[in-house]
Amino acid sequence: MLVTIFGCKKSNSEENRELNQIIFAIVQRENKFNTSAIYINDSLKQLKVYIPSKEEIEQKIPPPPPGKTTSILRLLDFRKNYTSEDSILVLKQNNYALKKIKIDNEINSDLKISNPKNKNERNLSFSTPIYFTGNFVYIEVGYYDYGFSRGTAYLLKKENGKWKIWDEEALWIT
Repeated sequence: MLVTIFGCKKSNSEENRELNQIIFAIVQRENKFNTSAIYINDSLKQLKVYIPSKEEIEQKIPPPPPGKTTSILRLLDFRKNYTSEDSILVLKQNNYALKKIKIDNEINSDLKISNPKNKNERNLSFSTPIYFTGNFVYIEVGYYDYGFSRGTAYLLKKENGKWKIWDEEALWIT
């Protein structure tokens, strides 16, 4: 399986299907909307992984706010039992192939693309996924609900062909 995920590039349609499976696991666990239709922003937030400065590591300066970047140290810490291969793999993923989610109705029949003009619509927003060895993936999700919002980081593991939430961490709340 590692060869499939990391050894060769997936086609955009294969990656979109994988992303739909990841989203399905999160939506099933975190359906805060309790509605039949769940709206999502189809644009993926391009998550950039960076190496923090010495000052940031020593906590002399704060890290950048969450949202567009994340530290490789934070990712590896979140992953916990990471390997040396993980650090190299994570840094290689700063250019994700997909810019938008195309809903796969076989996997996510309750998802709908949100209307950006409708500011009162409850919706979810997803970052680009970051894959680790051992069938793990990291993704950030924003929940937007009538002017209130929160962000959550998820670590999922693929077991028996299905993604399952392994860990989660709050990123921000407004």
